[in-house]
Amino acid sequence: MRIATWNVNSLKARLDKVMWWLARARPDVLLMQETKLADPDAPAEAFRDAGYDLVHHGEGRWNGVAIASRCGISGVVTNFGQPLRPVQTPDVGDDEP
Repeated sequence: MRIATWNVNSLKARLDKVMWWLARARPDVLLMQETKLADPDAPAEAFRDAGYDLVHHGEGRWNGVAIASRCGISGVVTNFGQPLRPVQTPDVGDDEP
């Protein structure tokens, strides 16, 4: 089984490149990070047309992960069954010059 991972840094902006690479490399599973898409905007149809099932979890422009698989996907649980919470960052000063 061939498994690949890719920090796409915006799946919408790089969808053509991802589709080109999938057709060439033909991994069984592709794990993607930083998709920067909300779940309804995930391009499931494009992946389906390429022979992959797609599951996506993200809230929009700041994060997002996806799994594309030629082997099928089932039993998906996102966020460990908890509601999606807004990102919280600590109040840290910028100490760089």
